Amino acid sequence: MYSLIGRAVTAAVLATTAAGLAVAWARRRRPAPVPVVRCPIHGIAYDAELELCPECSKTPATRETDPKLPGSQPFETMGGMR
Repeated sequence: MYSLIGRAVTAAVLATTAAGLAVAWARRRRPAPVPVVRCPIHGIAYDAELELCPECSKTPATRETDPKLPGSQPFETMGGMR
C-alpha cells in the first residue's frame, strides 16, 4: 500500500517539475533576430548592416575610384567620406 502511494507522489512531483521546466523554456529570453535583406539582382540573403550585397560589391560599377589617385577606393569613416 505504501509503495503505491510513494509511486503516485513521485509521479506527481515529476509531472509538476516537467511542466514547470516546459513553461520556463517557452518563456525564456531569445536574442533579437538579425535583420536580413535579399538582393533583388542576385537573390542572395545578407545582413542588413552590410548595406550592399556581397556579389554587388564585387562589380567595378559599384566602386567609384578617385580619378586623382589611381587604384584608390573610397571608404566611409565616422567623420564622413574620405
